[in-house]
Amino acid sequence: MEMFAEYEGKQKLLAKLDESLLAHAIALSSTDNPQIVEVYGLQALAELHCYLKTVHQFDSAEVEALLQFDDPLWAASVCWEENSHEYSFPICDLLRETKAKERLPLAEPEPPKKLSVREQLQAAMKKARQQPVPEERPRGGEER
Repeated sequence: MEMFAEYEGKQKLLAKLDESLLAHAIALSSTDNPQIVEVYGLQALAELHCYLKTVHQFDSAEVEALLQFDDPLWAASVCWEENSHEYSFPICDLLRETKAKERLPLAEPEPPKKLSVREQLQAAMKKARQQPVPEERPRGGEER
């Protein structure tokens, strides 16, 4: 179940990255007098989009973090510009370092979906497993 949720989250992020790139392209094409620097900006977004979709190995925390933003591609772009790591792209660390949640618009929260009885039971079992185990009381020789 968890792997399916991770897969579903990643698919949602990849779709949002596509939507974001297309929205930036539409915004640029609807400008009466686009500047060269804006075209280069779109090119940089397209290159980052390609990297994220074909090379970057997202972990579940990165997927969750980027989905919190209204424009996850732009949030990733802010991280990309500030990335000083030569051989990695730690999105979660960079989002914290850049204070992206304070600087960028956040996505509107989605209304909770109605869970099936099976999903409710699985969620309750998962929650119960995460609870600390109570200490056992000593048994034997005690009077009650």
